[in-house]
Amino acid sequence: MAAFSLNLQRRVESALIISGKFDGSHTCLAAATSAGTVLIHSPHRESFKSLEQEKSDGRLAWSGELAELEIGRQVTAVCTGRFGEEERDILLVGTITHVLAYQVEDNADVFYREMRDGVYCITIGRLGWLKGQVALIGGNCSVTILDYEGNELYWMVASDIVKTIIAFDFDGDAENELLTGTYDFEIKAYKEDMVIWQAKETSPISVLVPLDGRKFAYAVANGTVGVYENGVRMWRVKSKHKITALRTFDINGDGLGELITGWSNGKVDARLCTNGEIIFRIQINSPIAGIIKVDYRRTGRADLVIVSEAGEVRGYAVGSTMDILEPGEVYRDLLAKKHVLELELRQRFAATPDYLIGSKLAISLTSTKGAVRLAIASGPGIVIFCAIVFAEGIFDGETFVAHPRRPAGELEIELRPPKNGPIDIHVKTCVGAPGSHLLQVYELMRQLPPFCMYEIINSADVKVEDLKDYGVNIETGDRPQRIALWLNQCLAISEELEIAMKGKNAGRLDLCLRGLRDNKIHFLCVNASGKLTLLTKDPTFAGDIVQSLASYLGILELSSEANFPSEEKRMVDTLERVKELKGSEIKLEAEAAGITNILKALIIRLEDSRILHDGEGMKKRVKQIQKLGENFIREQEIRAKNYKDLTTALKELHIGVQNASRIRVGKAAANTVNRCRTAIKDENSKALVQAIRNG
Repeated sequence: MAAFSLNLQRRVESALIISGKFDGSHTCLAAATSAGTVLIHSPHRESFKSLEQEKSDGRLAWSGELAELEIGRQVTAVCTGRFGEEERDILLVGTITHVLAYQVEDNADVFYREMRDGVYCITIGRLGWLKGQVALIGGNCSVTILDYEGNELYWMVASDIVKTIIAFDFDGDAENELLTGTYDFEIKAYKEDMVIWQAKETSPISVLVPLDGRKFAYAVANGTVGVYENGVRMWRVKSKHKITALRTFDINGDGLGELITGWSNGKVDARLCTNGEIIFRIQINSPIAGIIKVDYRRTGRADLVIVSEAGEVRGYAVGSTMDILEPGEVYRDLLAKKHVLELELRQRFAATPDYLIGSKLAISLTSTKGAVRLAIASGPGIVIFCAIVFAEGIFDGETFVAHPRRPAGELEIELRPPKNGPIDIHVKTCVGAPGSHLLQVYELMRQLPPFCMYEIINSADVKVEDLKDYGVNIETGDRPQRIALWLNQCLAISEELEIAMKGKNAGRLDLCLRGLRDNKIHFLCVNASGKLTLLTKDPTFAGDIVQSLASYLGILELSSEANFPSEEKRMVDTLERVKELKGSEIKLEAEAAGITNILKALIIRLEDSRILHDGEGMKKRVKQIQKLGENFIREQEIRAKNYKDLTTALKELHIGVQNASRIRVGKAAANTVNRCRTAIKDENSKALVQAIRNG
């Protein structure tokens, strides 16, 4: 049961609940509202500070235990933390245009900074390549890092809106890396400027939470929650409800933190981080707005504090037991168990036909006719009634049901993975005799190869000469037989590839591939010394090949020579466009400043006319101000469009830099990123091309 409860008497915004010790010793609760304010609740305030001592100036106004911080804009992110040796927590508030660092106890701004990319998430942490605590801010296609004075230390382009960001030791080197979750379904780990790991989910990433060791939990917008360890997903579960809060807390008192999840239907559950099993569950009457871990009662031990959107606050101590379920929910659970048991009894008493005993299914994967084809075949006298395929990121809703009108002994299902990479597929197949009402269910699990959306074709049927000026050359230093084994695992082929031991192609492997998504041609050649030549016009595909091969062979350092003339031209053109857009932005800012000065002068003249009771002069000044305001609005629209184009161009450059780094491994990849970023900063197109080619 709850250790304490209270009500803020205000509605609060979801996912904008935090806590902090703003005076250095007493814990306060802070929550954003839809009115553009931040509520601060301190149950111990009157015990350490009398009302007569309260400050009336500044943004903050106290009323007993509750204070209200006026922001004036919709709050999009909140965070608390400490910079350096500071003993008091600072409140960070983000909006679509600015970020505010506020010292609650002093009722004063620490810094107030304009954020052109907006603030969608914010946290305070320590990164391995920067000194001291810093503010990590996720914006529209960007990540910004600020110091304690609001000075920009670091800025980089992201692939989409950064919804969640944490500092986390991803690679186990005792130094934190940057972990981001974006609206384009991706989780990425950055070490300085280089992406060291990335994963694709099925919906926008909403929350990232660090766990013990090298684990972290994540939640996505479609109701999925799960845990990664060492870059490998351990488990995940999905619900029809939306996840609004995610936190770790030792709810059962075993010394290990559980994963606490808050849902949009008011449910809160605790799961074991190892397997996702639920061990604790409660129900609140309104959606969960936030979950925090804090010593709110000053007992010396942290409580699990749950805040609903209606302003209800509940606290649960370590060792709390599960709340009793509602009678209706218990009745529904019992009915469901009864139905399952009755079905099992009917199946046990039904005589199992001899033709089902020992029967098996044959399953195969082939890449042809524009898709990966999953073929299922049953034994003699048995037909397939339906097949349910679960594959992450391939189908809408992640599940596909194949139900032929006439059951047959064979069934073929088309799979079209959107990206390269291994994907686990789970297949449940219902088989039985024709016209039978008793079916047997077979469960199969296969993994789609990373490059299953590429088929092997005859090189004589295409013009490989068109690719001679494109591609990548790398020295693997390994035997071609091992590369052939890697290809056998990465492609969906019926016959394994082998290295010829005799003849003119002895020790070589030549392979021509056609992409099933775009019909692009790629040619791969491996010689006896382990040199791999990949002729392709697609730098993304080249990066996927290099990263997959390096992972299979265990290569930690790999350089390459690349030649992508069309990509180089695109990058150079984009760099020139960035240069032009930056010049336009400076000009537009100067024009906006000029209009602002004229507007100030007109307002002063308007006030003079009012004092002198000059009605005609007032009308004249009002019309001038109105016309100037219309011009100012148009200038702002032009400025906003210019900035949007600039962000898009920088994003294109960022993608090109990442492609150039992914065709290398280790220090070579890091050097490529550094050289490309330096060339972009210096607006040096020749240096940019050289960095792409040689790393």
